[in-house]
Amino acid sequence: MLTVSTFGKFQITDGDSVMNDENLRSPMLSKLFMYMLIYREKTLTTDDIATAIWQDEEVDNPAGALKNLMYRLRKSLASKFGDAEYIITNRGSYRWNPQIQIVMDTEQFEKLVNEAKNDNNYETSMEKYERAVLLYQGNFMNKISEMHWIQTLSTYYSSIYLSVVKALADLYIKNEKYEELEKLCNTALQYENADEQLYCYQIEARMRSGNIALALESYDKARNIMEKELGIRKTTILNKVYEELLAMSKGQTSYNIKEVKEDIEEENPQGVFFCGYPVFKEIYHLEVRKSSRSNIPENLILLTVEGRKEDPKEVAEFRVKSAMNGLENIIKESLRVGDVAAKYSDSQFIILLPSCNKELAATVANRIIANFYNCNSKYKKVSVHMNIEAVSEAGEFVQ
Repeated sequence: MLTVSTFGKFQITDGDSVMNDENLRSPMLSKLFMYMLIYREKTLTTDDIATAIWQDEEVDNPAGALKNLMYRLRKSLASKFGDAEYIITNRGSYRWNPQIQIVMDTEQFEKLVNEAKNDNNYETSMEKYERAVLLYQGNFMNKISEMHWIQTLSTYYSSIYLSVVKALADLYIKNEKYEELEKLCNTALQYENADEQLYCYQIEARMRSGNIALALESYDKARNIMEKELGIRKTTILNKVYEELLAMSKGQTSYNIKEVKEDIEEENPQGVFFCGYPVFKEIYHLEVRKSSRSNIPENLILLTVEGRKEDPKEVAEFRVKSAMNGLENIIKESLRVGDVAAKYSDSQFIILLPSCNKELAATVANRIIANFYNCNSKYKKVSVHMNIEAVSEAGEFVQ
């Protein structure tokens, strides 16, 4: 019997010897071996296997190349686990030998999850969920994640894992197991760091355990990811948890103005104030009110990144995403204390320049764009457009 681990790492053992990616020394052998294991109950044609492991890659004589790979895989298996007919060859097809039993962590994982869901006893259900969570050590076959059939399965198992964590978290809350809840969330966030509900569970665990400072740290991190990285401007669930957290952290105690000032004061402010869009919006509202009773010029800059129209959609999207990361760094380096910036969409940044007329704002925008193109030649494969409007003006952005 061979036991196969696929979550976070690829490893096969018979109890004595161990085979992994390092032993196989070839991503192609890992792809072939995993494909044979996943579909071990089927007879696979040469075309099936070749299409799966080479995908769109052009291969001369795929049947011959596959035969050579099969020989190498058999030899590797024999060197680790002894001589046996691991893979049966028929005319134009291959199949894993059903006499050689395989135990896969993915199948154990799904079995435990299904049993936990159908278990009416919360204690045994909780225990099965815990065992399932322990089995999940990371994304499915992450070293060959570029294969479309691996991506599909990885997404599938990731989705199940997330649902298991949330089901277990609810059981922990119901039974006031806040220490276990925090450990669960800390681990889950290593794999799923963009899930709002996980942060809410983590905040609640820390809050109920009296770790208010850590709970506030969780909230700040979650808000930053939701608003800045994912562009989610309304985080209703997170804000609801924050209101409760704020009530617990401040309570009914009276504070003097000095204590309040120390609480809100920023240490050593440097450079542009980069924030989430909801915060930017509130700052903008304040600046509009100020500009209505003063003659101090203030301007908005909207920077939009676009891919080449001749590029395939996937390529253009990848280049825009990469460029947005680079542009964010340039904005941070190019602006001054008092300026405010935020990510407005997946391809746009919005900038507020206090005490700055439209001509100077155009100079600032052009400097940002020039610095952006100069920092990396690959960014020349996208275009950056600027639009400028005075804060006191109404209507659309004008260039």
